[in-house]
Amino acid sequence: MKLSALCLPLSCILTGCAGVDSGASNLAVSRSTTVRDMAVAYDNPGIFKKYDALGNSVMNTTWTRKFDASGISFNHKRTCTLVTRQHVVMAAHYKRKVPSSVVFHDRNGRRLERVLVSAVNVVGDCAVGLLNEPVPSGYKVYPLLAYDANIAEKLKGEFVLVTDQKKRVFVHEVGGLGKSAGGGSMIFLRYDANKKVGYGKILVSGDSGNPSFIMKNGEPVLIETHHTGGAGAGPFYGDPVLHKKLAEAIQQLGGVGRLRFVRW
Repeated sequence: MKLSALCLPLSCILTGCAGVDSGASNLAVSRSTTVRDMAVAYDNPGIFKKYDALGNSVMNTTWTRKFDASGISFNHKRTCTLVTRQHVVMAAHYKRKVPSSVVFHDRNGRRLERVLVSAVNVVGDCAVGLLNEPVPSGYKVYPLLAYDANIAEKLKGEFVLVTDQKKRVFVHEVGGLGKSAGGGSMIFLRYDANKKVGYGKILVSGDSGNPSFIMKNGEPVLIETHHTGGAGAGPFYGDPVLHKKLAEAIQQLGGVGRLRFVRW
């Protein structure tokens, strides 16, 4: 079921008492940093302390400061995520209108605006759009997982950074992979409050298209954009069918940049 069809109540699954401001302003992560290393239970999960779609924003000072969200456009609930300097992915059932404003904020909150000039469906619930201009350095272009025949076994139980429409970061786990009715594969997430790693959330209508990431070599790697609710599930960005179709769609749209892959 698509998130746009869900009528679930908005509720966060908390691992304990209300959040605290940890003052964690250090941006540094090493090549060995994992999601578990980054997340702090009870910290406020917001990416921004003050968000302004029309101007510069103020970044939060909790553990989320270590997550590079500069390649995610949050100025509309229909979230866009950079996969090249000029291409963004979205939920196919929840695409932004063409044309529309696509706003990013860098690691220091500086605003950058582009325009979505075209968009096409790729496979399953994945769509890709073309921006009017490439983004400069300083705005994160997220790599995808390279294909691995044993990836389902390797990823199961890994902690994942999960974003939502309110510009927050939650920590779920990989539950498993399965085939998508629309082609390619889907990844299914789960949440275990007993592990006390960050916060968890029941995804609801309006969260569609928000991205999820694992950490590899010190950077976030895109593995999913939300299609359904609960703990989350969506197209798996480590799937070879999606890789092929997405590359073809990017070539069809034109523009600069190409997909980058990392091995798990």
